[in-house]
Parts: sequence; C-alpha cells; structure tokens
Amino acid sequence: LDAQLLQHADYAVIKPRLAAIECDLGEAFWLAVRGNLAKFDDVALWARVVQGPIEPQIDEPDFIATAAGLLPAGPYDETSWSGFTEAVKAATGAKGKGLFMPLRKALTGQEHGPEMKLIFMLIGPERAASRLAGKVS
Repeated sequence: LDAQLLQHADYAVIKPRLAAIECDLGEAFWLAVRGNLAKFDDVALWARVVQGPIEPQIDEPDFIATAAGLLPAGPYDETSWSGFTEAVKAATGAKGKGLFMPLRKALTGQEHGPEMKLIFMLIGPERAASRLAGKVS
C-alpha cells in the first residue's frame, strides 16, 4: 500500500500485515501511527517507540528532570498528555516548541511523529518515567 492508502487503512484490514511483522499493538496503535508512515515497514519504528527499547534523547536534563517529577499516575488516556504538558508549562514557563520538543525527544527518541497525546498514552507511565530518567527502555 502506498502512503496515502496506509493513512486510511482500517485496522481490521491491516491487522494480518501487522501481525506478520510482530507489530500488531492493537487498533489504538494503528490509528495513532498510520498517518506517519511513508511505507508500511515504517510501522516497526513506531512499535519500537511504544514498546521499547529506545534510547531517549535528553538535551535539557534539568527541564526533563522537572518534567519527570510531574508525570501523572497511570493508566494514561487521551487527556493525560495535555494535563502533563500543562503541569510542565506551569512549573517551567516553557511553551511551544521549547515545551514539546524536549519531551518528544526524551519520550520517543524522535523529533517528529504521531500526535503525542496518542503516543504518550501507548508508551504508558512506567516506560515514560524510565525514559525521562534517561534509561533505555
């Protein structure tokens, strides 16, 4: 499937292909990542981001340490990311790219990708805490 078709492919249709490459992490995962795939095999990168292990990119250790202390308790849902980032914004004064990019890089190891509210929910509280602590997970 080309990228445009992938962006609209239903989970039920794509599930066997995901399973064949051990990337079937459920419908929420597929819906979160499908819009960010140039080709189908790119789904493996996002499965690794969700499941690990990835090496977090921490460019601003003090900022990330503050953020780590503000992580919400789990389980996460689609509102967890906004609550978390509002708390980090209030504590640090960071906003826009200065708020979101360091968190994205620490949590996903990537500068771009699916909506963080969806990826954050899939990463979950334990892996998020580990990555914000700078651990490969």
